[in-house]
Amino acid sequence: MPCLSVPTVEDVLDDPLGLLGNASAEQASADSILQLRHVSVTSRASSEYVAKRKPCDPAEFMTYEAEFEQVQRELAIGKRKLLPFTDKGDQLVDGAYYVLDGVLLKMVKVHFTSEEKTINGQRYRKDGRTYCVFENGTESNMLYRSLAKALYKDGYIVTDTELETHARFAAGFAGVSETGTQTGVIYVLRSLSSNPAILELPYLYKIGFSSQAIAQRLKNAAQEPTYLMADVEVVAEYLTYDLNPQKLELLLHTLFAEACLNLDIFDGEGQRHSPREWFVVPMSVIDQAIRLLMTEQIVHYQYDPAQQALIFRHKEQSDLKT
Repeated sequence: MPCLSVPTVEDVLDDPLGLLGNASAEQASADSILQLRHVSVTSRASSEYVAKRKPCDPAEFMTYEAEFEQVQRELAIGKRKLLPFTDKGDQLVDGAYYVLDGVLLKMVKVHFTSEEKTINGQRYRKDGRTYCVFENGTESNMLYRSLAKALYKDGYIVTDTELETHARFAAGFAGVSETGTQTGVIYVLRSLSSNPAILELPYLYKIGFSSQAIAQRLKNAAQEPTYLMADVEVVAEYLTYDLNPQKLELLLHTLFAEACLNLDIFDGEGQRHSPREWFVVPMSVIDQAIRLLMTEQIVHYQYDPAQQALIFRHKEQSDLKT
């Protein structure tokens, strides 16, 4: 199975903005608002972060308690999922949720005190202090790099919901700002074709780029082979700011290359066409890919058509940062 050959997302996007526990396992389980299932919980507690947790102010914790309960419910019904934390410390996201030693946490914010740099060939990673709140009523201001190392050793990423994915894309990955320049739209379409060969597919989506309004682009879809000679409906769209959306589109196409639709379409004059922007991939996986793009974790994954899922690449393939 072919894998992405780039070491980082920036190599593909060339984005100038750089967009592209102190408790035992038994105590953590008891302290959790809802018991987290399907998570490997160990009794080991690392001294690197144990001493840095302390009880939250009860009044302040009430702000987060309902959030933790909601995240646990969304995990239980599949609106969120757990993914391995595969990066050693480059991408922790403000406001995101993680699982450390079986306990859910929210990384509320991070204050960086040093930026990533390379001096005489030696790489120095950015660092600073985080503020994390845990579902067992404790908080921590552990170092950014220490948190990342702990998660890499025994942690998980909690994925965003679909709505959060779209919001993060617009506010973060897309670099939306008052002074940002809109460069285009990445869109996901569903075909309304009556072609039996298309109807038999449980899901089929076109991932494309447009520099103009989507409605204008699609008004003649039924006469264009690229739209399978049929009308389409917009499933999702993402405004892009201050980056090259064509390269983002290319990255997504490369990721899902093995699920590309293999079907000949004939235009009104009988000419044969082979559209290459349609993919037999669940929409939830496309959303997941976008979330992983935001956190630059996408380089550690590949799409498996048999499982219809993104799977973790072997360590020797994924060029993990050290």
